[in-house]
Amino acid sequence: MSTFSRCARSALAAALLTSCATVDKPIPLPEGSWELTTSSFIDGGRMPGLPRATLQLDKGRISAFSGCNSGSGSVESIDGRMTVSPLATTRRACPEPLGAFEGRYFKLLGSRPYFRVEGDQLILSAGDDSARFRRAAAAGNR
Repeated sequence: MSTFSRCARSALAAALLTSCATVDKPIPLPEGSWELTTSSFIDGGRMPGLPRATLQLDKGRISAFSGCNSGSGSVESIDGRMTVSPLATTRRACPEPLGAFEGRYFKLLGSRPYFRVEGDQLILSAGDDSARFRRAAAAGNR
């Protein structure tokens, strides 16, 4: 086989392999403000008399509020998962059952949950825990 034939075959094989490879585009994070509506760790997404837990995503930053403490850090989308840096949080003593809820909520955020958006709903899931949020109304629309 001539040198030309070997080079041509090698080039063809490389082209075929390259054409079969796919490059997945990262799934963008759903930026904006979100309010918890339901979760696997509390019915109704909130406890009576307390503010609703929230989540805000903006330009690679995350802010979360449990109803007692808030946390913030960096966030990115990797392979359909929300990867959150360790959150810097306030440290108020939360009464029960809010303390237990907060622990599970912040644990979910830190566990690289899968995320998806369905209409105006954001769903996070990791292991046995899941949370569903709705897009928060803009301040002028409340």
